[in-house]
Amino acid sequence: MCGTGESHKLGLSDHRDRETPTRVAALEGVPIAHVACGKYHTVALSTDGDVYAWGLESSGQLGLGSYRTKAQSPTKVDALSGLGVTQLSCGMYHTLALTAAGEVYSCGFGGSFLNGAGGLGSGSRSQLDAPAKLESFGPDGSAGVLAASVSAGGYHSVVLDAEGGVWTFGRGEWGRLGHGDASDCLEPTQIESHPAIKGAVSGVVTAQAGEGHTGVLGADGVAYTWGRNEHWQLGYEVVGLLNSGQSFDAQQEPMAVPIEKLGLSDEEGADAERMGDAMSGQQPVVRFACGEQGSAAILADGSVYVWGMQRYFEPTLVPGSKEIGPSVVDMQLGATHLALRTASGAVYTFGTGPALALAKVHRKQWELAEVNERSLDGASVVGMACGPHSTALLVD
Repeated sequence: MCGTGESHKLGLSDHRDRETPTRVAALEGVPIAHVACGKYHTVALSTDGDVYAWGLESSGQLGLGSYRTKAQSPTKVDALSGLGVTQLSCGMYHTLALTAAGEVYSCGFGGSFLNGAGGLGSGSRSQLDAPAKLESFGPDGSAGVLAASVSAGGYHSVVLDAEGGVWTFGRGEWGRLGHGDASDCLEPTQIESHPAIKGAVSGVVTAQAGEGHTGVLGADGVAYTWGRNEHWQLGYEVVGLLNSGQSFDAQQEPMAVPIEKLGLSDEEGADAERMGDAMSGQQPVVRFACGEQGSAAILADGSVYVWGMQRYFEPTLVPGSKEIGPSVVDMQLGATHLALRTASGAVYTFGTGPALALAKVHRKQWELAEVNERSLDGASVVGMACGPHSTALLVD
């Protein structure tokens, strides 16, 4: 792991920053299949089905059954181990777990009277220091749907079901839940009313939560975003709202992100927009990710675009990305950094900060650089995760 070390989230028994990936000694001898990074905590899944957590435990987000201040190194989460967990996701103060049976478990911050809802979806604002199963999902769930992926944001969560349906819950501020208002949802609620996404929602292939925004990728190759836009993370200009607790620069309902026009002259592109066909001529998006302050997409030709991070007002091509984009099998986004992993196990990072996994002498801000040779002695990476200011790499 590397990045900032506050709250012991790197699992290295101290809170020092690490510029280059440092092996987590406490997990030596434990083969890890999956890892997820939050702003102040981290969780991992072993190949044997055991779950480990470390970092800040202020609201019960580690699932250890207590409100201990911190777990300085990986600690086994008995309540989730052996349940068939296949995916984990860390928000700011909560954690989600998905099982092979399509069930969802959550723990951590549930909300408060002053701060609104948290992203637990349990039907109340209570904090949970041990994971609890959400009644909506699973073979015996009240909604009759199986969850296929989970994503924890700042104070909200997104679940993609096996039929391509998108469910959101938690704090509704800035319209981050996508239901057309700023209301909180204490239980999972499906997005199905907005015309722009209603046709694609049955075919959504990726659904992710940022800190204050949300995004999905439809099977039609169109990316949609909504929520807060103060870091330009939506990828388009919004007017802003003043009612229902909204701030300026926010979008309450899903809207398609215009990334690139291909095969159209400037005049033809302008004509298409005037006709209301703003997506005409755009290459399909094949991979999509949301981070704390931004979003990213890979187009069919392998070009990688990023937006937000208080740097890119609209989707902007990452220089040098077309050469590696076609081979990318995993893309993760933090607050101010992007990580790309190729089929051969090479990792490239872009952005700024110690989470780039490169020593300062080799680190160039906002330039794409390969990590393996400089930081991992050429080892192949088989999995990775990005928190807002941290990166975890699983090395074979």
